[in-house]
Order: sequence, then C-alpha cells, then structure tokens
Amino acid sequence: MTRSDDAFGLAIHDWARGSCLVETIERDDGYGEAGAGPEVYLSGIRGWPAAERMALRLFRGRVVDVGCGAGRVALHLQQRGFDVVGLDASLLAARAARTLGVKKVWRASLEDLGPRVADFDTIVLFGNNFGLFGTPDRARQILTEWSRLATPIARVFAESTSAYFGGAPGMNRPYYRRNVERGVAPGQARLRYRYGDAVGAWFDWLYVTPHEMRLLLRGTGWHQARVFRTRLSEPYVAMLEKDRLP
Repeated sequence: MTRSDDAFGLAIHDWARGSCLVETIERDDGYGEAGAGPEVYLSGIRGWPAAERMALRLFRGRVVDVGCGAGRVALHLQQRGFDVVGLDASLLAARAARTLGVKKVWRASLEDLGPRVADFDTIVLFGNNFGLFGTPDRARQILTEWSRLATPIARVFAESTSAYFGGAPGMNRPYYRRNVERGVAPGQARLRYRYGDAVGAWFDWLYVTPHEMRLLLRGTGWHQARVFRTRLSEPYVAMLEKDRLP
C-alpha cells in the first residue's frame, strides 16, 4: 500500500506527530464531509462516546483492539494493566500507534486475525469499527470463523451507529434510500479518504442498528448479550458472546 493509497493511515501518522489537518470522507456519489480529525482519533477516555465508557467495565483477559488506528483504546487499556494488542491493516497507523506508546501492535487484517483469535478473551471493535466488515455477507463469514476458533468465554465489543438518525459519518437519508433501491444494505457505504494531496482507495463500510445486527448474527455462533447506548443518533456498543450449544 503506498502512502497515497493509505490516506487515512497517513493522516493518523501525521496526527501522532502533531498535525491538526483534518481528513475528508468522500462517498461514491460525490458527497463529502470533514472527518473527525485528531481530536477524536487521539482522544483520551473523557472524549470517548458514552457507550464505549460503559462497556469498558466488562472487558476481561487478553484484549485485541481491532482497527486500533493511533491506539487510543489500546493505550488506555495498557494503563489499566491489560495485556492488549493493537491490530490495524495500515502500516502507517501501526507505526503511529507504536509512536504513541502502544507496546504490542500487529499489522494485520480482520481475516489475518482469524487463526489467532483464540489467543484473546476480548475483541474490541470501537470507533464504529463494526463497519470494518464492509458488507453483511463478509460480516457473517468472518464472525462465523471467529466463533469457530474463539474460546468459549470470548466476548466481542462491536460498535456501530444507526444510519437513520443523522449520527453516522458519511450517511444521510437519500443515500440509504438509494441503497434500498439497489438491493444493498441500507447502512452500507462506499467511501474513501482524502488527506491533503493524498487520495485513498475505495472501501465498503457498514452501519447497522442493534436490531439489524441481531438479525445479521443469526447462524454465526454469536448473539448480543448486552447493548450499551444513549441516544439514537449516538454510537452504541453491542457485547457479543458465543451461543451455547444445545
């Protein structure tokens, strides 16, 4: 991946070194908006969504922070004494996390995690990172593999935001209606990042409501044991546990 392909990784890398330039999110229909910038991605716990702070108390054992970015979650957990690994597919993001003090960082994708998921008791997908699955089919495929390989006590903390109430970045009413007309999941977006002169590659991102997530989880070996949320427009965190065998 070149620096221009990985515009978001470049942004994170620059933020870790003090830059304040904000990224732009561009959608495949030409819509664009300013991203969250370093204020969010490098935030201490007081700046985290309420649902994330509520879910933290149920973390246990060894933790993997999936899509760790600059490592805000991994760093907080390190400070609390957790054995935590930050995982990100971006080389530049992984470098940024190390620069900011994350002790263990793996450059790896969701698929790469599969064979090693049994090494962890808690799998974290904060920062709306349920969206990393991209599409419902890919979410089912990967979660099914994780269920097959994970320990019986494993928990997944998956964060998302409803596409319907104005809180999901890059989503609005005309777009999710267009998705429905095209037979695509309402909260599925085709996006790319721009940062300075760098333009990233296109990727799919998935937003789901808690109800949509429950339906998607059927047959994967996981279920929602708890949901932490405040307002409908705010991110929520679903705690997933493995289904019990009959």
